[in-house]
Amino acid sequence: MFVCTPSLKRSTHADRVRSSLGSRLVAEFDDVAPHVPREAVDAARVLAAEKQVDVVVALGGGSAIGVGKGIALGKGVALIAIPTTYAGSEMTPVVGITDRAEGRKRVQRDPAALPRLAIYDPEVTLDLSPELTASTGMNGLAHCVEACYARDVNPAVPPVALEGLRHIARALPLCVAAGADIEAREDLLLGAYLAGFSIANAAMALHHGLCHVLGGRTGIAHGVVNAILLPHVMAFNAEAVPDAMSAIADAMDAGARTRDIGAAPRAVAALVATFPVPKRLREAGLSEDRPPPTRR
Repeated sequence: MFVCTPSLKRSTHADRVRSSLGSRLVAEFDDVAPHVPREAVDAARVLAAEKQVDVVVALGGGSAIGVGKGIALGKGVALIAIPTTYAGSEMTPVVGITDRAEGRKRVQRDPAALPRLAIYDPEVTLDLSPELTASTGMNGLAHCVEACYARDVNPAVPPVALEGLRHIARALPLCVAAGADIEAREDLLLGAYLAGFSIANAAMALHHGLCHVLGGRTGIAHGVVNAILLPHVMAFNAEAVPDAMSAIADAMDAGARTRDIGAAPRAVAALVATFPVPKRLREAGLSEDRPPPTRR
């Protein structure tokens, strides 16, 4: 079964997947939307069951891979992920599925949701817009940041997260400015891989908790919420985790030698300021008087 985002359905990348699968391809699903609506997952599961699918190939960002994960959960279906964005979802057993009627996003970890194989090809990311490049790259950077100070994190994880952060901080501005730079795209994919590995082996903290709640309730894209909130959540946490903030600032070449715990949040804020993404929630369409979703 082949799952992809609607924008990729007629792309040469999708055609390459179809050609590779040949007669083994028995179904396609492209009703993919941000935050992985439960209706989409349920429809994809029904189709997979009807066609007796045993392998799902998902091409796209976190939403397409999320649908693939939703199919794989508890169904004995193997998932192959081909990411076209930079969040690193393909490296995690985490899946978030949104009940739009309730305005609630439920996030869970399940080994069944972890893709059996992730295929990284920078060529499939060359057409990604500067806006999506920036927002999904900031999601990956947030994964690295939170893995640096997660509670009870394995000591082997923060060094990997810091290395991922270095790759993202270096490559993301290049990819936003010049999307056809395939070497920068490859470097950014490596950072995304390290980011996904890191958050897969660390507990999500305040930042991602807020992002999932806000995104699920308002529909603001997950990467955009990450870009908006990350500097503020880092500043809120800085005093509690000074060593991690110093290491993050050092990885971003932001003057860690001063032991200024505000250096890392400021460096992330300065990075976001250069990107074509909303900087405030109201710029993303959220107003103070916005009513909560109607519950059924």
